[in-house]
Amino acid sequence: MAKKSKKNKKPVIIAVIAAAVVLLGAAGGGIWFYLSSQNETVAAEPEKADPVAAQEDYEAMQEEVVTESDDPMQRQIDFEALQEINPDVYAWISIPGTNIDYPVLQSATESDDYYLNTTIDGKQGYPGSIYTEKYNSTTFADPVTVMYGHELKDGTMFSELHNYTDKEFFDSNPYIYIYCPDYTLKYQIFSAVAFDDRYILGSYNFQDTDDFQKYVDELRSAIDGNVNNEVQVSQDTTVLTLSTCISEYPDQRWLVSGTIVDAAAAEDAVQTAE
Repeated sequence: MAKKSKKNKKPVIIAVIAAAVVLLGAAGGGIWFYLSSQNETVAAEPEKADPVAAQEDYEAMQEEVVTESDDPMQRQIDFEALQEINPDVYAWISIPGTNIDYPVLQSATESDDYYLNTTIDGKQGYPGSIYTEKYNSTTFADPVTVMYGHELKDGTMFSELHNYTDKEFFDSNPYIYIYCPDYTLKYQIFSAVAFDDRYILGSYNFQDTDDFQKYVDELRSAIDGNVNNEVQVSQDTTVLTLSTCISEYPDQRWLVSGTIVDAAAAEDAVQTAE
């Protein structure tokens, strides 16, 4: 019997070695799959934005897509080129007297604050982008449209909205221009004020005349800032509010608001484009 057991050891050893090879192969395959998936995860992470490089890119973009004119209303923007970079670009904002001259984006699929920290080319971090939320249409036909941008130490994006704390500057630089693919809108600034950090679009029903007027009155009655009470504002002329932070007071926002200069012409332009 002992002799018979000795003869059977060789097949058993071979089977054990074969099983070990299979297990090692499976383990190796599992490790390879794990490492590959980790590498894919890392590769899928968005590239981090560099504020200096991003601003240089924005300036180069301005030179390429903007055709200047002595009349700001005749300025031309190459939206086809912009939308090749990012199809979420739907408008361009320019404020003469400031360095605010940027594309405006809105995402239909990402969270509303996606472009707060995402550049036009998809990089994550400052300076982000100038953007609006899905709550607002992309035609600027809503009674109130709120547009957001960072206040940054280098003075870019919406930082120079703070120039409107100066009364002389406020009086001398009263216009905001919004360029859309088929029309241009001109807004006259009626207030530049410090406001609390409530979510504006969720705090008022702007379709309601009284609520709309309440918002306008609150802007005009703010104690910190500048106001032009001679500018007539209504739901027909609509309001564009530009919102940025106040670094010294994180629980407040600096709001610069304007209303369309020629509402009838603007409405005709929008309707024609539609």
